[in-house]
Amino acid sequence: MKKQLLKIFGILLFANTVSAQSFDPVMAAQLQNTIDSIRIANSIKGISACVIYPGQGTWKGVTGESYAGVPITSDMEFGIASNTKLFTGVLTLKLAENNIINLDDSLHEWLPTFPNIDSNITIRQLLNHTSGLADVNSVVGYSDSILLDPFHIYSPTDLMTWVGTPLFAAGTSWSYCNTNYLLAAMIAESSTGITYGQLLHDSILTPLQLDSTFLDVYDAVLGTVTHPWQSGVDKNSIPRDALNSASWSAGGMYSTSGEMAQWYQALMSGQVLNNYGFNEMTTFVGSGNYGVGLYETTILGRTVWQHGGTIWGGYNSTMMYDTTTQAVICVLINQNPAQAFLIAKEILSDLITYPLSVNENTLQNTSFSVYPNPTSNTLFVKSLQSQSNSVNIEITNSLGQTVLQQTQTSTSTDGSFSVDLDGVTPGFYFLKITSTSSNETQVIKFIKQK
Repeated sequence: MKKQLLKIFGILLFANTVSAQSFDPVMAAQLQNTIDSIRIANSIKGISACVIYPGQGTWKGVTGESYAGVPITSDMEFGIASNTKLFTGVLTLKLAENNIINLDDSLHEWLPTFPNIDSNITIRQLLNHTSGLADVNSVVGYSDSILLDPFHIYSPTDLMTWVGTPLFAAGTSWSYCNTNYLLAAMIAESSTGITYGQLLHDSILTPLQLDSTFLDVYDAVLGTVTHPWQSGVDKNSIPRDALNSASWSAGGMYSTSGEMAQWYQALMSGQVLNNYGFNEMTTFVGSGNYGVGLYETTILGRTVWQHGGTIWGGYNSTMMYDTTTQAVICVLINQNPAQAFLIAKEILSDLITYPLSVNENTLQNTSFSVYPNPTSNTLFVKSLQSQSNSVNIEITNSLGQTVLQQTQTSTSTDGSFSVDLDGVTPGFYFLKITSTSSNETQVIKFIKQK
């Protein structure tokens, strides 16, 4: 059976190719400034990020530290938490593609009965979170039990005993639930006779050469795992056995930002699933607009497929795929609470406004230009009209908060004036310029450097 599965899984998996293109240095500097400024502004311990942008290649950026005196490096591994679900979902879809299981199979065809789990729930209902099952994480005392004996390794059967009363009848509503993806991995094991971890390696990790991606507790750790921080406390000394065996196929994997971006790029470009599997993965249902291991949402006017993850201890991750440009964004953080999603959103904003000139930036219309961009202390604004111009200016940050507002009248012959940025912290900002004479408005994005 195992040799047969290896052969089947290999049909659609091609050798991964890493772009040899040189990423634009201006955009690379802009992205690095984004993660640097957000880390400083929000006191985040460490960030690892990666972008794969068609026509540009791959950018990797890091900022902060694993722990005192040890900076984050791009080859360090982070817990990806619920981004594990996409691996589990794709593995299940590949089993369905090869007729080992059927997504309309009921649980009773592959698993024994468990309390509070309807055996007529289908595999598809597990994957798109329409099963109605209660989340094992919601059981009273879940976190306390995990911390009580951090060396304990929980079996999937142990976890099923924690499932509470169903939230609704299967197929009648939608609710995100870790139990669904634990059961999906149990079905993968039951249908193949192979462990979930080995199936991951055989069908995804090894063919795609994801050498730094692993299922914690069950795989050997070959690289360097970043220290996790929870509420300002380094939790690296606490064993991960209980936490990550309980998370297992719903949240127990670790990876680097580069390999996570590589994984998304391979998946979205058709290297992993055939048309049937890909269509199932991207059929979004319910109030969560969820497919298989993916949400579809609108961010900055773009249709984005994405997923986030948070696990106690703490790690926070976000993956994004921009369906317009086919760009992939990965952000990993070694701290909770933290907001990898907000950082990924800022990176997406950078990519949307690409290219950004280092000397002058005139977006959308040609009433004004700004320079230099990026700038350190002073931003010069030039009117492209012949007469001198009185303008209202407003500078807002990435959260839409106003950091500077004033009215200026140019007295120079070329219609330019300057904006003092001494009190503005480093980061990305939007400069809104409104002419008092014509009421014409232009918004220009700029970078404030250190």
